[in-house]
Order: sequence, then C-alpha cells, then structure tokens
Amino acid sequence: MGKLRNFFREIKMEIKKIHWPSREELWGATGVVVIILIVTGFYFAFLDLGFSALMKLVFKMLGLTY
Repeated sequence: MGKLRNFFREIKMEIKKIHWPSREELWGATGVVVIILIVTGFYFAFLDLGFSALMKLVFKMLGLTY
C-alpha cells in the first residue's frame, strides 16, 4: 500500500511541474500548424494534378481509354 501511495504522490509532484502555454504561445503554435497544413495541402494537390496528367498521357500513348 505504501508503494501505491508513493506512486500517486510522485504523480502529484510531476503535475505541479507542468508548464501551460500562455494564450499568445498557444495562438502562435496554432498559427504555425495551420500554415503548415495549408502548405502541405497545396503541395499534395499539385502532386496529385501532376501525376493525374502524367497517367492520362501514358494511357493516351498506350491507346487505352481513361
């Protein structure tokens, strides 16, 4: 029983060490995530368009219908 009590005491001590971000830090990090999502979204959209056009060209050259 003493080990269990010690375990929860240590958890309580670790929880007190947590640093919660300020509102400004939170909004800054959120902005970075949103920008990265938009950039990667455009990147994959352009890749998809490029590969789609390439596949249409290959199918056309082989005489296959697409």
